[in-house]
Amino acid sequence: MKPVKWATVALLIFALVSIAPVHSSAKFQFSDISPDKEYYEQVHYIADLGIVNKVEKFNPGDNLTRAQAAKMLVIATKKDKIPTPAVQFKDLKPNTEQYEYASRAVELGFFKKNADGSFKPNEKIKRAEMGYALSVAFNLSEKITVDRPLMLTDMKNSPYTEQINGLYYGGVTQGDEGKFLPNNYLTRSQFALFVARALNDKYKLPVKLPEQTSHAYYAKVKTGGVNLNVRSHPAVTGDIVGKLNDGDIVEVIGQAGDWLLILLDGKNGYIHSDYTVEVSVNPGDDVATEEPNEPEEPTPPTEVEPPSNNSKLIGKVTASSLNVRKQANATSEIIDKLKLGQQVDVLALNGNWATIKTNAGTGYIHKNYIKLINQSGNPLKDRIIVLDAGHGGKDPGTSKSGVTEKAIVLDISKRLEQKLKNAGAKVLMTRSNDSYLTLEQRTEFAKKNYVEAFVSIHVNSASSTSAKGTEVYYDSSLNPNAAESKALAQKIQNNIVKQANMADRGVRDQRFYVIRNNNVASVLIELGFITNSEDFKKLSSSQYAEIYAEAIYQGLVQYYSAP
Repeated sequence: MKPVKWATVALLIFALVSIAPVHSSAKFQFSDISPDKEYYEQVHYIADLGIVNKVEKFNPGDNLTRAQAAKMLVIATKKDKIPTPAVQFKDLKPNTEQYEYASRAVELGFFKKNADGSFKPNEKIKRAEMGYALSVAFNLSEKITVDRPLMLTDMKNSPYTEQINGLYYGGVTQGDEGKFLPNNYLTRSQFALFVARALNDKYKLPVKLPEQTSHAYYAKVKTGGVNLNVRSHPAVTGDIVGKLNDGDIVEVIGQAGDWLLILLDGKNGYIHSDYTVEVSVNPGDDVATEEPNEPEEPTPPTEVEPPSNNSKLIGKVTASSLNVRKQANATSEIIDKLKLGQQVDVLALNGNWATIKTNAGTGYIHKNYIKLINQSGNPLKDRIIVLDAGHGGKDPGTSKSGVTEKAIVLDISKRLEQKLKNAGAKVLMTRSNDSYLTLEQRTEFAKKNYVEAFVSIHVNSASSTSAKGTEVYYDSSLNPNAAESKALAQKIQNNIVKQANMADRGVRDQRFYVIRNNNVASVLIELGFITNSEDFKKLSSSQYAEIYAEAIYQGLVQYYSAP
């Protein structure tokens, strides 16, 4: 009977060994966190990373202590293997777990030692101190700027303002109804959410970014007689920084949801769009006429020389009626008139004036109101084209993961510049380095250099990550060459969509400053959305930078090839 007993025992042992691995491979779950909790996935995510121990209970509702926060941040940033710094604490002994993590956290700048030399490891941590530590650990600090206004209003006068602002724009927290509540204590589940969001884009909160400053137009205040508050940030909780009267007209340079970012006495502020109506022009603007007055002694630009005589150059009239003058100035005698679409031989170009051959003899027409078409050679040869790389310097534009709009568009503009120069075009850049120019400086630069086409290049952003694709804008409110601008916009749009395989958002009529205040064919290109993962991969790729540049180049070639 004895051999039978041992066989039975062996069979039981084999069965237990076979079963054990199945039991151990089951997914770990804290017993006090049910799957319906908003933090369920994030807590287990950081547990899988070893940031918190896999024990029976997580105790999600308990207040977080300073020692717990220090340990979690040191492990989350993978600094738990660095040598233990020799930091002295009056309430922590060396060679203990709390000392190991607290000393590292202080050395790394996550926490500061108290004035009395203590760390107070078991003290409950407040949200302000936690926010600072988290921001430093993940490098999330953000200065308060036009593009990153302070949305959590109770942090305005805090020493941690920039750090908490970084958490907001980093998708880590959006506070509670516009407030961060810095003096409240933090629970373990809340901190787990914050750490998971900082580590993984999957868990980040969607952030609504203000649109960029290229989207400029004018708005008129319409309140029915009462004043309109101008606030420090786009919410009713923002500080009142000024007031507007009913009927006031202001320039809108950006937008965040229903709030308009405006210029007020040289400073920025927000007003609610419900109390405004869009207007086409500021009363102080000079609307372009058929033939704008020229300076008595125009100074030729240093950057470009007017093209020499070209007997094979045709000028197609783009105005409904264009005067032919005896001399090259706007007060000279009118000797003839040309109609829309009429073509004439251009004998020479000098600044803003074209010398043409008419039935009445030699005459002069304003170059802004003709499309110059080469009858031989490259269609771009001698054409004066201004490339405007958006933003620059202190204005980075929109950004993601350290990639800025200003860098993307400058790279593409330089590639495009070389392609155009190779074709014989006269190319001028509003900026060729990381410098800042106002919108007015960009348009004035174009005008003083007798520009014939103006191309402004930008990158888009949106609150929704699903928004994607390319769109090209033209202006019909003030730009007298609206039809030509639209035609150029369509050529460029078609090429970008096809060559870069971008979603087609179409050609749109909009009063952006740099195209509204030009008087030649002018377009503003939004290449794609930096906030969309698919577009971002292309926008941050050198391969696609070349594709975008080639597409815009081909659009210009096709525009100047068309009669």
